[in-house]
Amino acid sequence: MKSMITTHDEKGRPTYAIVDKYRFGRNIDKARNLSKSDIVAVVKANAYGHGARVLSEYAYSEKNVKNFAVATMEEGISLKEYLPKDANVIVMGYITEASLKEAAEAGLTLPVFDDKCGELISKTAKAIDKRIKVVIEVDTGMSRLGIEHTFDLSQFLVKYDNIDILYVMSHLATSDSDVYYAREQMKKFDKFLEINKKYSFATSFLNSSGIVNFENRWTFTRPGLFLYGYESSGVLNDLEPVMSIKSAIIQVKKLKLGQSVGYGRTFIAHKDMYIGVVPIGYADGYLRSFSNKGYMLCNGIKCPVVGNVCMDMTMIDVTPFGMDAANKEVEVMGDNITANDWAIWENSISYEMLCGVSYRVPRVYGEWQ
Repeated sequence: MKSMITTHDEKGRPTYAIVDKYRFGRNIDKARNLSKSDIVAVVKANAYGHGARVLSEYAYSEKNVKNFAVATMEEGISLKEYLPKDANVIVMGYITEASLKEAAEAGLTLPVFDDKCGELISKTAKAIDKRIKVVIEVDTGMSRLGIEHTFDLSQFLVKYDNIDILYVMSHLATSDSDVYYAREQMKKFDKFLEINKKYSFATSFLNSSGIVNFENRWTFTRPGLFLYGYESSGVLNDLEPVMSIKSAIIQVKKLKLGQSVGYGRTFIAHKDMYIGVVPIGYADGYLRSFSNKGYMLCNGIKCPVVGNVCMDMTMIDVTPFGMDAANKEVEVMGDNITANDWAIWENSISYEMLCGVSYRVPRVYGEWQ
């Protein structure tokens, strides 16, 4: 295995995230193996908080991934400028009419989810005298963006003959919860493909949990969460979380019976104890809902969060270590405290937890220790 820099150059505080590109790469391999096809790597929302540019470049250069999906034009342009020209960057979300020219000139693959989109993109293609690549989004039951699954492309392609359809995609609503509904969506997608079988384009349907729970019959799958080490149906056990978050205890206080901790005095000491202050808070993505509920690990020992999480700091119970806890490293997220654990504390999902890790937490690209 190649060596990789893992040191963290502290700039003001000891809170940082390690993003393991090798784990990311192994998750790509697993996605391809399960899919029995190539993938479109979903790197929207800054690769779910992990760093889209760095991970996409690694996926391209080390894993020969050539197709990437983002949500916005800004994400797409940022990525397209960074990757080689033969990398396809697909925008899956809405682009305003005023921005279509910029998006097209950047070489992005633009979304079409109704006839109006086609009209505006075709108009843009004429204005810049350039054919524009598009992805057709088909609504098979998500009731989000997408054309009807009974849509016949014949008239569309006659009217808008300066548009090239590269991909046709749909999206599963219940791939991790309702098999029957997911299969009904597949039938609708197949119907769309049957109606338009005389045309040639790549297809994609299965998302992360779809890859795990269904057989892939299309050109590409679109793993997102899967690539970062999580899978919402909980079927796979060998995915590797790509991000860990570390910090350190910057001060230790001895708390006497009856003393309180933090805003609102939501924690009252029921005995003499020691409290450690960790420089991470809800402005970093360590949510206030973790108050008196979450925990961090210090030398493998659970240290519960006590009192309300602050904007910039969190207090934890370090009684087992006493004053010796000062300057010790803590695991905030990792193999032992996962984004799934955070999601349970917040009553949310791992997607939101990963995307919520803010820019204030520096990303260091290296192997976990």
